[in-house]
Amino acid sequence: MRVKTYSTFDIAKMLEIVPGTVANWIDGGRLNAFNTLGGHRRVSQVDLRDFLEKNSMPVPELLIQASGKKKILVVEDDEKFLKLVVKALKAFKNYESLTATDGFQAGQLVEGHSPDLVVLDIMLPDINGFKVCELIKARNKKTKVIAITGYDSEDIKKRIMGAGADAYLIKPFQFKTLFEYVEKFLGIKAKKTAS
Repeated sequence: MRVKTYSTFDIAKMLEIVPGTVANWIDGGRLNAFNTLGGHRRVSQVDLRDFLEKNSMPVPELLIQASGKKKILVVEDDEKFLKLVVKALKAFKNYESLTATDGFQAGQLVEGHSPDLVVLDIMLPDINGFKVCELIKARNKKTKVIAITGYDSEDIKKRIMGAGADAYLIKPFQFKTLFEYVEKFLGIKAKKTAS
């Protein structure tokens, strides 16, 4: 299989920067590249993704789609819990992790990245999770939503499932249960099981 590669100009256009910046990354040994027989620099798709992720730079949608990785968006305003969920999801491989701490940011990420799965806290500081869930499902019915809340009641469960959520978890929950939903909805397996 042929490995997809990019020229410094391709990368510059994709990242909306000048080609000289890309050349500096290569010359400085920060971005792996090779030279063609004609002396042109090329960067493999894998090396470019690794470089962007390692340097906490946004990965363009083109690279995400080309990688075949599933995308999981975690929307949670409690930063400690957000980090805990993201860390737990590292039990899965071959997926792209996105995070948001409010409904507005979640909307932007849904619009720009089309996640396959959203782990959505219902109680957010701006737009409530019910509305966010409706917006996610209006954009793409195939996007799976796992709603999470610390305020369990039959009314809340009815409302969020009515807004289109595919699953409902009550905090604190065992990550094993979250993993089962991720495996079911995305068809990807966890490397290990955590609780």
